Amino acid sequence: MNRLRTFLGRRSTTAAIVMLSLVVRLLYLLGIAHQPLRSDAASYAEMASRLAMGSHFIPYWPPALPLYLAVASSLFGCSVLVIRLAMIPFYLGLCFALYRTALYLTSEAACGNLALLPLVFAPGMICASVEPITEMPTAMLLMIVACSLIGVTTGKVYRRAIVLGVAIGCLALLRPASLILLLFVPLCLVWRAKRFLAGLLAGAIPMLMVFAWIVYVQNGTGQLVMINTANARNFYLGNNPETPLYRTWWLGSHHEHEAELTVNQSVSKDRRALDAQYSHLAWDYIRHEPGLFLLRTFNRICVFFALETYAGSYLIENYGFSKLFGLFVVALDSAIYCILAVGSILYLATLPGPKDSSSISIYRSINACILIGLSLLYAAPYFIAFSHPRYHFPIEPLMMVALAAFSLPFIQGAPQAALTMLHGRRFAVATAIVLFLAIQIEFIIIVVRAGLA
Repeated sequence: MNRLRTFLGRRSTTAAIVMLSLVVRLLYLLGIAHQPLRSDAASYAEMASRLAMGSHFIPYWPPALPLYLAVASSLFGCSVLVIRLAMIPFYLGLCFALYRTALYLTSEAACGNLALLPLVFAPGMICASVEPITEMPTAMLLMIVACSLIGVTTGKVYRRAIVLGVAIGCLALLRPASLILLLFVPLCLVWRAKRFLAGLLAGAIPMLMVFAWIVYVQNGTGQLVMINTANARNFYLGNNPETPLYRTWWLGSHHEHEAELTVNQSVSKDRRALDAQYSHLAWDYIRHEPGLFLLRTFNRICVFFALETYAGSYLIENYGFSKLFGLFVVALDSAIYCILAVGSILYLATLPGPKDSSSISIYRSINACILIGLSLLYAAPYFIAFSHPRYHFPIEPLMMVALAAFSLPFIQGAPQAALTMLHGRRFAVATAIVLFLAIQIEFIIIVVRAGLA
């Protein structure tokens, strides 16, 4: 155990873990080198190409990733390889922010290295590191927000406020639902740093970034578009009479069934008019069927925290890998996800109780609340639109930090305090784990019965 502790505490170990993970990703990239971009990845690349050519259009997809890919293509050439390689910096940024967050949380380099380990071989992380989809940049930016909020007590408040503002602005342009962070993160910064101007700065920067994009689109098209037009459609697809009660993601991933929906029979092809109609019909349906909305919302929450299936399904459906290999990938991803989830539950169970008023205990509890709060804030919009296990990807690195923080005392050979705390809360821990496993069993049963992946 001492050797393991020493090994994990070295900075050279950090470099070795990151280099190993890069080798794994490059090998994966070689394996799919002959494959064209598909699905959402192809759509983002197509939008990037239009932006690079200076075209003006009403954006259906959020602009942040296409803008980045447009810059990469302009600098290094427009090819599938360039676009995939351009995603690697997001992965490296995630590694850095993840390591720093773990360091702020425990002041131990070993915790940072423990947190990095799941990134190396988790198939979903590997896939998202080279596919032009929003999962990896979202995970990086969310971790930067966590790192900035947790580390703000160490100083450099205004620098962190600027970083927070830029991160939230990029998140809003990457996934507009992330604007919900703007309601809470600046206030949290003011509370932690005791600097009102810092919170104002963290709130003003993302608003200016979003405003700049809206003005750019309006100047080019003459239309006022709130970032992009996919959001109202997604809200409608998750809240209409044809939306499945459990598989609320179904219409969002099976576009061939959209022709059957009422909105397509009653509205022109104008995107802004369609956007308004989507919102109207969705809210009208919710008002008339509040019970079904609540049932779907409960199911959306369960599905959001269900087993990781995206990478395996993607390999089978888009890249023609064998079903056996795809199922192996799903099993590996799901096993890693379950370890992260259970580890996070155990970490929360070892936090000091409200009666412990020591400064260290309060510090640990606040940092844990930041991790939980960011996870729930990010997830909340998916609870009212439509949900899929794929959408919990960006909060998995936050879970990696929690798992590493829980595991650290065991690595250091001093688990007594953690074990004592777990023993005193064994009923709550057991209940949480049983509920988590029940969610997984329900998801497996419904997915298998439906013949889906």
